[in-house]
Amino acid sequence: MTDATTSDHGTGPDWVANDSSGLERAWYAVAMSHDVTDAPVPVRVLGRDWVLARLDSGLAAFADRCPHRLAPLSIGTICGEVLQCGYHGWTFDGTGRCTSVPALGEGSAVPSRAVVERPARLEERYGMVWLAPEEPVHDIPSFPEWDDAGFDRCWNEPRATTAGAFQLTDNFLDATHLPTVHTGTFGVADDAYLPPHKVVRDGWRASTTYVTPYRNHDDPLVATGEHPLVQEHHLHKEVVASTTALVRLTFPLTGGVLSILFSCLPVDAHRSIVFKVMARNDFAGDELKIKESIEFEDLVLDEDLAVLESYPDGRLPLDPRIEVHTRNDRLSLAYRRILADLVAP
Repeated sequence: MTDATTSDHGTGPDWVANDSSGLERAWYAVAMSHDVTDAPVPVRVLGRDWVLARLDSGLAAFADRCPHRLAPLSIGTICGEVLQCGYHGWTFDGTGRCTSVPALGEGSAVPSRAVVERPARLEERYGMVWLAPEEPVHDIPSFPEWDDAGFDRCWNEPRATTAGAFQLTDNFLDATHLPTVHTGTFGVADDAYLPPHKVVRDGWRASTTYVTPYRNHDDPLVATGEHPLVQEHHLHKEVVASTTALVRLTFPLTGGVLSILFSCLPVDAHRSIVFKVMARNDFAGDELKIKESIEFEDLVLDEDLAVLESYPDGRLPLDPRIEVHTRNDRLSLAYRRILADLVAP
């Protein structure tokens, strides 16, 4: 961990990066639930290694280091209620306590310090595994569409990138790049105006709703000429500390709703992983349309990454004097203030 660069203009940090101190008090999506099966899964969060293990008693997470000879526990084996180290066979239960040391013989006492550290919190929600290294300042955001029977669920495969997790989250909150960056998917190049909108901050959460044009390729009445391709959509965006954002697209003309939950994992100083799950009410279970929607969302992310991966620096400025802002950047500024509060000494 490195400290965020201290501001020359005040007491707060100028920047936040994937390896800045103080970010442990938040939830991070670290894996898709369906990828955690009968073998240990290593994950790295903020530069620190953890291992996920689906024991008979439930999902567990531990620091990925056996206390004996510091071997990664992720090379071990799940044996019912315990995770067995792949080096000397020590076993650990869901609480992180060592239950046996084979070389000492059955029934022998184990060293009292043979305990593996666990994260403060671990949950499975919305098809993902979430981990908080320290007690989080805010809950995982509500995503009601995920459990609504009227919505189809789908997801993109997690995407590794060199872009910073905070740059990515800031990008997901922004609306003014849509007519420039997303002209190959849904953006409307000749309609960049963004009407005024109100941003609300509630503790560690901030949100707003934009009204913008959208090229709605998913509307079947576009092909018949009954509906225009470019349609008004209400774009609700909210963010919670530190890298999770909910985006809800509502189309008044069709009644369609597409909700997307993003969680950007700061793996280490140079890597991030984008987790993206979706729920929508306009496909009625049509598997082909769902598949095409997933492919479309991959293209949308490609467009964003083409910009973000070109940055020479993966940090996000927190001091508002570093960048130039307009009224359309209020949600981004609220996000920066949340992060500044999170990493403040």
